[in-house]
Amino acid sequence: MTRPNLTQSRSLVVIAFALAVIVVASSLLGLFDDAEPVPSFKAQACSLPDAWLERIQRGYFEHHSGQVSILPRTPAYMASGAGGWSHSGPWPYLVDIPLVFYGPGLISGLGDVETPATLADVAPTLMTLLHGFYRTEGDALAEVAEFTGRSLKQDIPKLVVVVVLDGGGWNVLNQWPDDWPNLARLMRDGVSFTNATVGSSPSVTPAVHTTLGTGEFPRTHGITGIPVRDEEGTVVDSFLKGESSRLIQVATLAERWDAQNRQKAKIAMVGYEPWHLGMIGKGAETPGADKDDAVWLDVETNEWITNPAHYRLPPSIAATGGLDDYVRELDAADGDLDGEWLGNDMLDQRDRAEETPAFIQYHTDAMLNMIEAEGYGDDAITDFVFTNYKQIDRLGHYFNMTSEEVRGALVETDRQLGVIERFLDEEVGRGRYALVVTADHGQQPDAADIGGFGIDPREVEADLDEEFGPITRAVWPTEVFLLEDEMAERDVTVEEVAQFLGRYRLADNTQRPDMVVGGAGELDPGTRLFDMAIPARMLPSLRCVGDGP
Repeated sequence: MTRPNLTQSRSLVVIAFALAVIVVASSLLGLFDDAEPVPSFKAQACSLPDAWLERIQRGYFEHHSGQVSILPRTPAYMASGAGGWSHSGPWPYLVDIPLVFYGPGLISGLGDVETPATLADVAPTLMTLLHGFYRTEGDALAEVAEFTGRSLKQDIPKLVVVVVLDGGGWNVLNQWPDDWPNLARLMRDGVSFTNATVGSSPSVTPAVHTTLGTGEFPRTHGITGIPVRDEEGTVVDSFLKGESSRLIQVATLAERWDAQNRQKAKIAMVGYEPWHLGMIGKGAETPGADKDDAVWLDVETNEWITNPAHYRLPPSIAATGGLDDYVRELDAADGDLDGEWLGNDMLDQRDRAEETPAFIQYHTDAMLNMIEAEGYGDDAITDFVFTNYKQIDRLGHYFNMTSEEVRGALVETDRQLGVIERFLDEEVGRGRYALVVTADHGQQPDAADIGGFGIDPREVEADLDEEFGPITRAVWPTEVFLLEDEMAERDVTVEEVAQFLGRYRLADNTQRPDMVVGGAGELDPGTRLFDMAIPARMLPSLRCVGDGP
């Protein structure tokens, strides 16, 4: 009898071990399948906390949203398809935000108040401060402004400035509690709503800024996320990369105010990208309206740009210099002019310098130059300036919210709040301006820090297409866009896709052997990854009380 040699024996052992692992893993996954049946669509939705479901419902607009609404099971979350961290969902850590109204001589300094608020309340509150009335889904916050005989005798602000700290929600502020003294002072001396939330889900920039600007939720204003379906059903950027704001379904506060004042009010948006246009609206794209001042960045060159067909690029912003000086100052802060900030080779790259504290300083200079040169706050008609500081968010996507990069951006953005306040005091005058400071969302902790799992959206898409054919247009953190023509050709329904995602497990989303066998963090390999995966068209009519499962 011929014996196998040592090499053959080792190979047989390895093969046998691998087969054993596969058998055991398959057995375990089968047990998980048996142990965790998939609830009905309604039962999935109604098992969520009421506030979560309400935010999801507020975020759905039939003609623009994806066909399947999904919600990862915490502590799982949808990772960014390009790597990094996303921030979309109804969970408190993403939707809890600061909301501060400050106006010495105009707004009482109540400090912290516990009244629940959402960003839909900002527009009607500001209109009430102007002695007007604005009926929206949001409510005027009485702690800031209300209709009384006394309040109607008070002066109205000549300038309203709204500052959004992109990605500066409470979980980021609490991560760095000693690094925002100016914001803390505005909270103490103004009115700070400690129970403020974004109000809807997805908690993403275009949707939330449009809620702030209109006083309506996405179910009404129509900007549901970063991608949306357009009039033809094609998935497009929600602001068509600056070409058009036509997908907004309602007028903003700024547009209504401008129209009431025969287009004499000055309206401005100084932002990072066209997604911030929801704060001011469509400009001259609306028949009869004028070109509001609106600028965003060409991130390749760090130049301010606009869509000249609908908006105006103020000469004062275009002429603002000093960015190179700020970059050099930041570069030299560590004692070495090497093009690096916190060890990152960013400062010599024109398409990266805008993500650093140097650009935060430059952003403020440009905005304040515009206010002064263009005469904002100079006449009897109230003017509006809306601005977004993007760097906290951008760096959070790249480095995570616990990074020194995010901390550096937060420190500098807070410092600029002090600069803005001092400028308004000196140039506009106390008792003549109102300053609103808020954020559009929090940020996602890293999976390793919370015992979680970052779901790979590309794997989800690949698995859907393997199951049904090429029917998937895109998988986003809270929704799935489908190709309806392909589905019709293959006789696939939205219900079938949602059922597939309802059964989808951690082990389906990874090829790492350790996770396939042992799971990730608190999640077993057989854990269903989605608390909810339902046809999105169910959302508007869902009622969870008294109707049974």
